[in-house]
Amino acid sequence: MLRGALVFALLILFGGSMFRLAQSGLNDTVDTVIEQNAERKARNWAMHLATTMPDLEGLIEGGTPTQEQRDAIDTAVQVGDVFRFKLFDGNANLVLISDELGAPLEPGAMADHNGHAQMVIDKGSAVIDLNDGRAKANRPDLYVEAYVPVEAAGGSVLGVVEVYVDQTMVASLFRRNFLQLATTLGALVLLTFGVPFIAYIAKMRQQVKTGEKVRILSSVDQITGLHNRATFFQKVEDYRKSGRLDLRKTAVMFVDVDKFKTINDTFGHKVGDAFLRHAGNAISGQLSRGDLAARFGGDEFVILAANRSPEQLEQMIENLREAVSEPVWVDGMAVTGHLSLGVHMDTDHELDLHDRMNKADVALYQAKLMGRNTCVTFTPDLEDKVARRRHVEESVVLGLATDRFEVHFQPLIDPTSDQVAGFEALLRLKDADGSSISPSEFIPIAEENGEIMRIGAWVLEQSMRAASNWPEHLFVSVNLSTRQFEDGKLVAQITHLLKQTGLAPTRLELEVTESLLIEQAGNVSGQLDALRDLGVQLSMDDFGTGYSSLGYLWKYNFNKLKIDRSFVMSLGESDERTQHILDTIIMLGHKLNMQVTAEGIETKEQATYLRSLSCDHFQGFYYGKPMPESELAPYLMDNTVLPLLEGQMQDKSLESARRLKYGS
Repeated sequence: MLRGALVFALLILFGGSMFRLAQSGLNDTVDTVIEQNAERKARNWAMHLATTMPDLEGLIEGGTPTQEQRDAIDTAVQVGDVFRFKLFDGNANLVLISDELGAPLEPGAMADHNGHAQMVIDKGSAVIDLNDGRAKANRPDLYVEAYVPVEAAGGSVLGVVEVYVDQTMVASLFRRNFLQLATTLGALVLLTFGVPFIAYIAKMRQQVKTGEKVRILSSVDQITGLHNRATFFQKVEDYRKSGRLDLRKTAVMFVDVDKFKTINDTFGHKVGDAFLRHAGNAISGQLSRGDLAARFGGDEFVILAANRSPEQLEQMIENLREAVSEPVWVDGMAVTGHLSLGVHMDTDHELDLHDRMNKADVALYQAKLMGRNTCVTFTPDLEDKVARRRHVEESVVLGLATDRFEVHFQPLIDPTSDQVAGFEALLRLKDADGSSISPSEFIPIAEENGEIMRIGAWVLEQSMRAASNWPEHLFVSVNLSTRQFEDGKLVAQITHLLKQTGLAPTRLELEVTESLLIEQAGNVSGQLDALRDLGVQLSMDDFGTGYSSLGYLWKYNFNKLKIDRSFVMSLGESDERTQHILDTIIMLGHKLNMQVTAEGIETKEQATYLRSLSCDHFQGFYYGKPMPESELAPYLMDNTVLPLLEGQMQDKSLESARRLKYGS
């Protein structure tokens, strides 16, 4: 009995030790498998990037993506389990971060050598880092940073990409199965020494590879349970072959979660994934027999709604938007969001699925331009509008790099002497063919995509450098965008430029609109005060539109008021109210110790009437159109000489001289 008890006790101790050793070894094995799996995904993804990214070499060299490259980046980070990447050039310098395209790299980042990237370049082998993301708000629970080479078509290494791969689901799958293995192994050791350990591990690995769960995961989006991209297209083919799907009777819908990146960045991937599941459930709840839906990646969904009347389709969309707008609760916190949808439906039998999806995507793009949280149905004219919009966006992004931007200067005239008092700097953009793109078209786009920050800084520098070479009595006026106040660096930037160019602060006039003061009152007030302390002149532009609040004039202590051109252009009409409004605005400006500028003057009659009201500065085509810097010297010379002759001329010849001087 004693011998039997001793053997049993030793068996228990041996079995426990074997269990712990097996569990430790299996954890190491799982980590190795996860890393190998991530490396394979990263290499495949890098190959995908190299084949789909337009002008990849140019992107690595310059680091500033075109709109087409931005679109490719947005698509790339939705492929597989990749959620982020960094791009390094052939010298291991960081040139681009996929989720920080709108912000400049931190100081010194362009010159920093990343050790892992350098190792890949030196040795040609991948470097894999397994990371626990549970403590980070914007990371999945387990992810891998895989540094792999980016190769050109010929096999040469262009640089290195650091691919962030979400391995949470993969790790969970392997660890769950291997834990079962370790538990079973320990029990078996207690029962018998005859279990072939190595054979059992091999068997379990084969089970994991071929199990039903792996098969399901490979065909279904892991977050939403909807079809993934590959399965979606396969299902479409199956449905069409079996007669269950007729594209001529099917609405194709592209769906995006509005500002999903903000949800992810603000609340973290856990909340982001919860909201995607919420959207996926809402979509599933609206599907009928014959419908198909998939998550293509990121926050992008596609729905095929079959055999619905326009009224039924409209009701489906409304139900979907309503369901998604319900709050999502995660850890006691409510998160709300909305959808933008683009819809295409056409009975044309010649349109394939790809064409229909492209048109739905065009409609979705238009929905986003309209402010999001809406649905747009494709119409033929949308393609031209969206194509033009994307063309202008690309021109804006490439404008500085390709020297398409120019600063032109329009004269401001002192009516008491008819002499030039200064110039307003006006931004111009040339298309690739040399034609002009209207500021009313490209400036709103530059403000929306954030490019106005770089462009605005460039305009300030160009304008102040030009003005520093002018006669000292001339000032330069520069328009500021709302976006230029956002990062709080405007005052430091202008202070630096004043020192660098030697321009006297009083010769710089900055124009702001009332909308700026309304939208960013808290952010702007201190910066305007600091600019005024520098000695810079401040002007309220387009006065007479919007609220035209006297409170803003008093609070911000402007030096100048610019009357909106619409009032000047109305002069000469039978309605006398315009004259009374102009008289009142000019009188108000003078009472508040401000100079008043009238812009949009195109006729002698307009100039004569405004002169009678003692308006301080005139601006408009009657006195000169915006001109490049190279034309300013001849213009100033003419403006200095001609007034000496005007006093000797009769009225008719005076008008001819003025037309010669300023242009008709």
